[in-house]
Amino acid sequence: MRDKQNGRNRGLLKKYAEFVAYRRVLLLALFLIFSLVMGYYASLMPTVGMSQEDMLPDDVEVIETLALVSDQFAGTFSSSTIIVEIDPSYAKSNEIRDVRDPEVLRYVDALAERAKLIYGVIDAKSAADVIKGTNGGKIPSSLRSVKSLAAQNELIEEQLGTYISDDYTLSVVRLTLLDDLDAEEVVAELREVIRVEQPPGVTVEISGGPVEDITMQELAAGTLQTTSMISLALIIIILIILFVSIKYGLIPLVTILLGTVWAYGVLYLIGFKVTAMTSGAMAMIMGIGIDFGIQVTKRFRYELRTYDKEEAMVNTLQNVFYPMTITTIAAVTGFLCLSLGELPMMADMGKMLAMGVLCCMVAALTVVPAVLVLLERKKRHA
Repeated sequence: MRDKQNGRNRGLLKKYAEFVAYRRVLLLALFLIFSLVMGYYASLMPTVGMSQEDMLPDDVEVIETLALVSDQFAGTFSSSTIIVEIDPSYAKSNEIRDVRDPEVLRYVDALAERAKLIYGVIDAKSAADVIKGTNGGKIPSSLRSVKSLAAQNELIEEQLGTYISDDYTLSVVRLTLLDDLDAEEVVAELREVIRVEQPPGVTVEISGGPVEDITMQELAAGTLQTTSMISLALIIIILIILFVSIKYGLIPLVTILLGTVWAYGVLYLIGFKVTAMTSGAMAMIMGIGIDFGIQVTKRFRYELRTYDKEEAMVNTLQNVFYPMTITTIAAVTGFLCLSLGELPMMADMGKMLAMGVLCCMVAALTVVPAVLVLLERKKRHA
């Protein structure tokens, strides 16, 4: 019974191999359409930042408490900071040397008032509020007056210390924001706020939760592009050296190019989002997936010594199909086991790697063989 089943499996495998070898144009046409569709969806894959809440499972006590607070009150809050720093590049009479200077105080006050106009900003406080609160709502006209005002009351000096550094080179505007805002929109508006013309010798930057999220997204996108390009370039060099042929060095790349496009397309359709933690997975997918293309190409060249190209490919697929399938099952199982832990980001990494390896194997057993047979001109190698 087992021999009969094995014989039936070998028969199915041979029919599949013959379809790939002899119906290569039809196969390539079908996968071209599929690749275009998946490529479209892959281009829509968003790159997002990750907050501390995203990194922890929903059933952890601290996350449940945070959700309870959000339900009972008007949302949770986060903070951002506008940093104003004096940075005189050279000695000039009009460059400010002390952030207690009235010109800087008026500047930070203007930043705070502009920030309050942003939707979701609950409050904005600066050193100017402390000075105005003790001076009838006005900012003194000279630095000497500000110093004198602070020297009269230790409480004022202490309050100023909340917004001004000990060496008087840095002042901050502290913002309180709703936590469930669109970080990209908030950061764009904050960047618009700090475009107010600065006093001479003063620089301004923004920091805080939403800014960190957007920065993380930008770094993730940059990491994804950089690691992908470098990995691809190194793989091309290694393959050309390995096969001593540009054609046979480039054809295995179809495995990882199509494999990653298909994987990203499928992941997008199931609601997956790339984060800073998973952005480097593409390089790992390339490193694992290229092995499938190399196996098929090397075996095909070996079979060409004896057989014509169609028969050589039939023999190639019959010899590599089971080892590659077993390798893929083992790799996918291992990656999916990352989902057994309690960290969502590890589960996402496992899903991404598993889908990438699976798609690379499919590309290696379908498109790569069809391309090899299509581009092979010789009947057999000497």
